[in-house]
Amino acid sequence: SSDHLTAELFWAQTGTEAVHVPYKGGAPAITDLLGAVVDASFQNINAVQQHIAAGKLRALAVTGSKRAALLPQVPTLDESGVKGVDVYSWQAVAAPKGLPADVKAKLATNIAAVLNEPAVKSKLVEQGFEIVANSPEQFARFQATEFARWKGVIESRKITAD
Repeated sequence: SSDHLTAELFWAQTGTEAVHVPYKGGAPAITDLLGAVVDASFQNINAVQQHIAAGKLRALAVTGSKRAALLPQVPTLDESGVKGVDVYSWQAVAAPKGLPADVKAKLATNIAAVLNEPAVKSKLVEQGFEIVANSPEQFARFQATEFARWKGVIESRKITAD
C-alpha cells in the first residue's frame, strides 16, 4: 500500500527500521492507532483529521513539500530534518488509450475548470485535497517519475506481495 511504501521510504532515508504491520485498509490501521496497538502510521489527512482535531491523535509531520492547509501548525518531514520523503496521495482521471487528442484536451480543460469552481474546490480543500489539475502531458511525466521512484523503493527494500 502507499502507507507501507511511505514508511519504507522514511526508514530508508532515516536509516531506521520498524515493524511493518499489514492491514486490510486504512480503517483497521486507524482503529489500532487510536487504540495504541501500533505506535505510528502514515495516513491520509482526510482519514485522520477528525481524530487530530479531537486530540485523539497527534500529527508529527506531513509528507508534502509544504505544510498542509488543514494542518498548518504541523511541519513537513523536510522541516523536521527528514529529507527525500515528499509523498503525495494523488488521484487522476483516466480515459481509454487512443482517445483523440482534441477530445482529451477538451476533457482536461473542462475537468480542470470544474475542479477549480469555487464551490467544488472549497469542498475538496475542506476534505484535505489539493487541486493540481495539470495537463495530461504534465501528469504523464509526474506519473512516470512516481512509478520509477516507487519501483526503486520496492526493489531496494525487497518488498514483495505475500
